[in-house]
Amino acid sequence: MKSLHCVCCGRPFARTSPRGPAPLYCSRDCRRQMDVRRRAWSDEDLFARPALAEPAGSSLPF
Repeated sequence: MKSLHCVCCGRPFARTSPRGPAPLYCSRDCRRQMDVRRRAWSDEDLFARPALAEPAGSSLPF
């Protein structure tokens, strides 16, 4: 069976079962780490997008 490489840490690992889709991570820790990174990246992207900034002329004049 062909060895796979973890998306998180790059370590090679063997599939435990040929059934179903190939796993992306070598361990539960790597899967959790990538979940944390994904959430951090999505939050960072939200604040980096200029489209979410307040458009010119939309503020209320006081």
